[in-house]
Amino acid sequence: MRKWTQYIGGATMVAFLLTGCGTTTDDKTAEPQKSPVKEENKGGSSNESDSNPEETKKVRLMEQNLQYTLNGEAKEETAFLKNSDNQPFSLYVLQQFELTAEEPGKDILFLTDDDSVSMRIELLTEDVNWDEVEENVQTQLKSISNKIEDPALNIDNGSGYEVVNGDDVVTSVLLKDEKAPVRLTMFTKTDTDYRDAFLEMAKTLMKES
Repeated sequence: MRKWTQYIGGATMVAFLLTGCGTTTDDKTAEPQKSPVKEENKGGSSNESDSNPEETKKVRLMEQNLQYTLNGEAKEETAFLKNSDNQPFSLYVLQQFELTAEEPGKDILFLTDDDSVSMRIELLTEDVNWDEVEENVQTQLKSISNKIEDPALNIDNGSGYEVVNGDDVVTSVLLKDEKAPVRLTMFTKTDTDYRDAFLEMAKTLMKES
């Protein structure tokens, strides 16, 4: 499917409340009935929930606008939140792309109209050895071209490497976030430069705990 891939390696629960009429033999000793189900905290203050911030999950919006450049032209489009069913992360995906599993530990984000334009996403461990990863990236890129360049991309807290072979461009980007380190491999073309779009989508990636 991708030319350069060979190189780069509740059940719903329903409760019924039954009510009835009756009389008690001793109204003074009767105790009020208490519900056995604890109501979920929906944003109100609670000493129990506030004392354990680990129980609070960050809620992401279903869509978000992304700004990127395509062949030098500035664009802004709506991206929609997608969850990987292969790795523990979510990110915002532009409408013209699809996210799918490639193999265990690797997802592919590809252009729907041309799946040769794609980006591989690999979550790395938090104790990753970046020197080893960068050496591995360069070794793999040299199998395509010995001329490795620095891509002209806005990479925050990371590094990038790129090779060009004819019209094909292969770009490796390492995002060195402490909680969610990621290795990206982009497969684009000189006249279909979706590198910035891929990078902006990747920057929205959030690792699930």
